Amino acid sequence: MSVAAFPDINLLQRILPARADTLEPPLYERIAGNVQTFDTYFGVFPAARWRRKSAVNALHAVLEVSGPCEIEIVAVKRLKETIVLTHVAQSAGVVNLRVCDLQDTTVDSYYVSVRRNSDNGGRLVTGGWYSGAAPLREVRMNAVITTFNRQPYVLANVERMRQLITEVPSIEQSFRATIVDNGRNLEVPASAGMSPTLIPNPNLGGAGGFARGLIHARNDGWTTHVLFMDDDISLEVESLVRTIAMFRYATDDKLCIHGAMISEEIPWMQFEAGAHYAWRYTYPLRAVGREDDLRDRITVLADELEPKFEYTAWWYTAFPIAVGKENPVPVFVRGDDVAFGLMHTGEHSITMKGVAVWHADFALKNGPMTLYYETRNMLLVETLVYDQHKWYHTAYRTLSFGFRNIFSLRYASLEYMLKGLDHYLEGPDFWRNVDHAAMHDEVRVCPEEKAGPLNAELSAIQIPAGIPKPIRLIGFIAAVPLVGGYILPQWLRSKKLGVAPINSRAVGLATRRNSILHRHPRLDEGYVLVRDTPRFWRDMKALRVSLMRLRRDYPRLKREYRAYYPEMVSDEAWAQRFGVSIDDLRSSSTPAK
Repeated sequence: MSVAAFPDINLLQRILPARADTLEPPLYERIAGNVQTFDTYFGVFPAARWRRKSAVNALHAVLEVSGPCEIEIVAVKRLKETIVLTHVAQSAGVVNLRVCDLQDTTVDSYYVSVRRNSDNGGRLVTGGWYSGAAPLREVRMNAVITTFNRQPYVLANVERMRQLITEVPSIEQSFRATIVDNGRNLEVPASAGMSPTLIPNPNLGGAGGFARGLIHARNDGWTTHVLFMDDDISLEVESLVRTIAMFRYATDDKLCIHGAMISEEIPWMQFEAGAHYAWRYTYPLRAVGREDDLRDRITVLADELEPKFEYTAWWYTAFPIAVGKENPVPVFVRGDDVAFGLMHTGEHSITMKGVAVWHADFALKNGPMTLYYETRNMLLVETLVYDQHKWYHTAYRTLSFGFRNIFSLRYASLEYMLKGLDHYLEGPDFWRNVDHAAMHDEVRVCPEEKAGPLNAELSAIQIPAGIPKPIRLIGFIAAVPLVGGYILPQWLRSKKLGVAPINSRAVGLATRRNSILHRHPRLDEGYVLVRDTPRFWRDMKALRVSLMRLRRDYPRLKREYRAYYPEMVSDEAWAQRFGVSIDDLRSSSTPAK
């Protein structure tokens, strides 16, 4: 597209046909016969959200077509579609169409449709939605990527960023990337265009990497906004264009932007777009927009008021540097993003259509190790954030989720939960003295409940059709008086292998079985769990002891943790963890070679 056609400094979002490497083309464009439409997740312009959250007024569509065609701008209001502008392009080239004064409309969404009227007719090559007014502020966004041995993902995303700068030159003045290398083994090949800053770092998990990057951004004298981004995602770089544009025009200078996660295995299914934290419940993490089909026109075109959520995950979270005045809590993995969101970014966050990444299914990552971190870290977060949180809230969760695990033959899960609880009960001294990398090496070696390739015999066993919820509920309720089947005589328990989804507890099924195959519903991966009655009773005794300690010590620990928090997140404490001086921490960077 010709920059002269319309200054790209005013670009709000691009309109992109599907590329050769596109994971899911229907998220970009729909083609039916001679009609090419962009009523899609990445193609639609969410006018209502821009109207509510920004000062954008004069709205333009700037389009490059490959030949003669008819262009339509379609407005959508309450799912009623109206053609508001038609333009006939006589030849290949760029057209600039003034669509509306956005603040004077009540339209939910706009999209572009291109019709070729002959065999040599044109298609949309590229395009974008533009503002006719100058931005409210200058934005300089620093993308902080924390990585540990994820070179293929990181290097691919760096190359996408470089390509973006080639396609949208103005982005170069508004965007930098900082890669915090916890593995200390990343090399970024030299190339024209963007050269990320590379900071070698000890392996202190995501929290350590993002803390290092945030401190660097605060002190680099350039950054106005920070983007936290995981190292194991496939980035749609168009997200960067839209994020920077919204920051430029946002009427709220504290606005934060969260990118949705789309499943890598099912590349049209949204996994999460923000999350709630229901701290009184057994499992507090509640995703917003779970399993939304992003190919669905109604989902894409409808105006949704910005959903309220408490925190955003760090696969893509962007925020003004002023909002991130405090560093993350040093929890290594799991809970660092929750704490940061609850304390800083969550209440200011929105999602936007077309701001998204692809990420692998979390079901393959869950297991005893993650439960250790979730138990330890979430309890720390709740202690720091919620005044009303009491010991019995944790006791309820531990009993509820603990019984679900052990009644489903997940002994290691309960044991790692208790390990996490016991480390929390050690108080601030644990956090002052723990070697996070060594602790991670210790907890991640658990061989149980770990998904792996299934042999031919197990791979042939499929998950049965869904059992109705009332039946599952009856099985779950029956498990309580039957103590998960542990008090049943052997002859009442089936020796036949039960089968359940990998992320299911399957309590009712396990109560009447001695072994369970947990497998992934789409991949030939999973594991088998076997009943161990002596281990069950040992674990029950350990559970009782830990809960007695919790009841006795929680009031004191809450006071101590809250008093410790300023020290815990300080630059000085992080410098000590990194093994550098405070001056070196605030100035350290190594340009990529």
